[in-house]
Amino acid sequence: MTSSNAKFVETKLQKSDLHQKLKELRDKQKLVDAKWKQAGDRNLLSCFVELVPMALNVARCSIFILNPKSSQVWLQCGTGVKENEIHVSVDGSLVGETIATGKPLIATDLEERMGEHYEVSLKTGFQPRNALCVPIMSSSSKKATGAIQVLNKLSPGLGQEPFTKKDIEVLERLADNIQMTIENIYLRQEFAKISKAMSQQIKMLENKLGMI
Repeated sequence: MTSSNAKFVETKLQKSDLHQKLKELRDKQKLVDAKWKQAGDRNLLSCFVELVPMALNVARCSIFILNPKSSQVWLQCGTGVKENEIHVSVDGSLVGETIATGKPLIATDLEERMGEHYEVSLKTGFQPRNALCVPIMSSSSKKATGAIQVLNKLSPGLGQEPFTKKDIEVLERLADNIQMTIENIYLRQEFAKISKAMSQQIKMLENKLGMI
């Protein structure tokens, strides 16, 4: 076999190998995209956010989800706000502290306390006075993937009431019931990053195939 023929065969094999790798990556990307589309039931969460204020006699309810690749927590849905409208840090927020510790948290006198809740209140126009946060725990680990926060416990009159142990128990039970939905959304963030990386690899392989 001449050197030119050998080079032709080698090039053909390289091209065939790249085509195979490209096909494998595309198949994997389709799988990841399918997982990505298996979103949590937003209707369920929206219904949850509507019912909780009535059940606990509070002004607002919000569901937050941890971004596993950053130090931020973002809003999935909430009373009077849109998805992704609020982003707070794990270190400087009530929901962040709840997720980091995996324990319920009650905060009072928020009107007099500085923190990220103050910046959020300026953005949304809603002034929190007291808050109760409970973690949403993962079924596959002992870590929290999100949190439920309720604001401003209302009294029969015009004032406010403190949150109670019973309020915590009720909200924890409700958190258990939406745990799988929140974890699915949490994992979708991972799938999205994997899908993006795969797209970049596919593009690189396509460029290589075009050069052969």
